Amino acid sequence: MSGIFKFKVVYLLLIALLVPAVSFVFAQSPNTTAPEISNVQIEEVTDDSMTITWETDLNADSAINFGLQPNLGVVRVPVPDRKTHSITLDTLEPGQVYYFRVISADEDGNQGISADYKVQTSGTPTSDAGEDAKGEGEAVSDETTITVSSPTTPEEVKDIIEQINEITDPKQLEEILKEIISTIQGITEDLTIVGPPTVIPETTTAVVKWTTDRESSSEVLFSPKKGFDGSNYAFSQKSTGANTTDHEIKLIGLTPFTEYSFKVRSVDGLNIVGESLNFNFQTKASAPDIKNLRVVKVEENAATLAWDTTVPAKALIEYQDQTTGAQNSVGRPTLATSHQMRLADLTLGTRYVAFVISENSGGDRVRSQPIQFITVRDIAPPIIANVTNESTLFPGSESRIQTIVEWVTDEPAACLMTYREGVAGGADPTIREKEKVEYNTRHVEVIVDFAPATVYQFWLNCDDQAGNKVQSENFVLFTPIQEKNIIDLILENFQSTFGWVKNIGG
Repeated sequence: MSGIFKFKVVYLLLIALLVPAVSFVFAQSPNTTAPEISNVQIEEVTDDSMTITWETDLNADSAINFGLQPNLGVVRVPVPDRKTHSITLDTLEPGQVYYFRVISADEDGNQGISADYKVQTSGTPTSDAGEDAKGEGEAVSDETTITVSSPTTPEEVKDIIEQINEITDPKQLEEILKEIISTIQGITEDLTIVGPPTVIPETTTAVVKWTTDRESSSEVLFSPKKGFDGSNYAFSQKSTGANTTDHEIKLIGLTPFTEYSFKVRSVDGLNIVGESLNFNFQTKASAPDIKNLRVVKVEENAATLAWDTTVPAKALIEYQDQTTGAQNSVGRPTLATSHQMRLADLTLGTRYVAFVISENSGGDRVRSQPIQFITVRDIAPPIIANVTNESTLFPGSESRIQTIVEWVTDEPAACLMTYREGVAGGADPTIREKEKVEYNTRHVEVIVDFAPATVYQFWLNCDDQAGNKVQSENFVLFTPIQEKNIIDLILENFQSTFGWVKNIGG
């Protein structure tokens, strides 16, 4: 059997058997109505190109199978967004008869395939093969008319199969198989990802789903969007299951509240690859867990609640007067893990129920169990906390010391600072008097009459608005030492060496 005959056998078998099989694959889509092709026209035929136009009754993509023999190549516009189609075939040979058919598929993968046509380019053939092709297409004239070729009959298909069965050389059969697969990949419609993938994100996982127009493998390529260059994905997860049209992969090991870029990829049994565009999704933030909820303090008309969260979260308290049923809320929009809030304008001797609500950066909320308290007459003094001090030396002809003392109280309070020099208790204490009594929760004292290189002792006295008093423990601070200039250092050196130098200062 000659090589030319073998290839003719391959191509005739391909047209007769494999194209219907491809159409069957696309019939698996939920929408099985294929676009109807009409008004196929040939325009602008030159020595090396031609433009073919046609129409479809549905929006569909555009493809043409063409070649010098009935074994057809393919040119395709893969976007199914038009009803009027036009494709120009270029780099053709002059004076040659070309076979072609047009194909259009809608977004669901349903294919419409026209009849087979042939047309001859203008000009003079440049090869013997061109003359043979022209002889076979006697119905084609310089006016570029087209004729419909006859389809392969069942008898011809049976004859081709019998001839293939007569081939016993494994190498020849392998060459035929490779040629068939190559031709299938040329005429088979690209593997289509139907619509955009869907994503169901969680905190550290995400489920990605998509559909293809025929059975194929499943793979998701993904990468954190920050720093992503648009092409090199950092990670890939594949399915180990069988090929399918309904794909689902669960991505694991993701970072909470992070945006990811991804695309899906599927490969069918003929190694035809389909890939989606790039899409983005964001994982959920970790939901806060409320811990150690407690009532820190109850006053006549206020109450202070405190709690912790496992992740930074916003704070909100909803509370209700159990006597009147009146509801209210107070919140803080900043993210923190340690929370304390004071409920004000409450009624003395009233039972309240409160709920703490914490919201993470992703908007996920959790609600605590209820906590109850009764407002009572305030007999608890303020709580003094976070006492700090810092002293700064300002050098000059007469050095000055500035000391800043800061502290907080758990409720509005009026505070006074008392200090004295030394720690033995010999010096009389000095009280920092206030011109005006003010009740605050944050307190600052600035002292500018401390001496350098001196130890001081100080304490704080605070009163709340109910008259409850408290005195802090005693604190100790050290003022900085004045640095000596170069002249002082030289004189001290001479004094230690020559005793008479000390008289210079006299």
